Amino acid sequence: MSKNVEQTIKDLMSVVLNLNAAKIDDRTSVDNTPGWDSANQINLILALEEEFSISFDVSEFELMVSFKEIVKAVKAKI
Repeated sequence: MSKNVEQTIKDLMSVVLNLNAAKIDDRTSVDNTPGWDSANQINLILALEEEFSISFDVSEFELMVSFKEIVKAVKAKI
């Protein structure tokens, strides 16, 4: 993988959530990101699973509600 994990996640979030990747940081979360709803949460997780060839349990979905937590979850799987 040529890009680091964090940048790849930012790029995916940018596409799925229609955000500027440069503005995504550890504080970016469901609570402060318009458009990050339940449908886009699923789309984001599916994109992460495909990009990193990993799989998340449904129970993990509810924990992945910020950039910081998503990075943590992805790194635990790769």
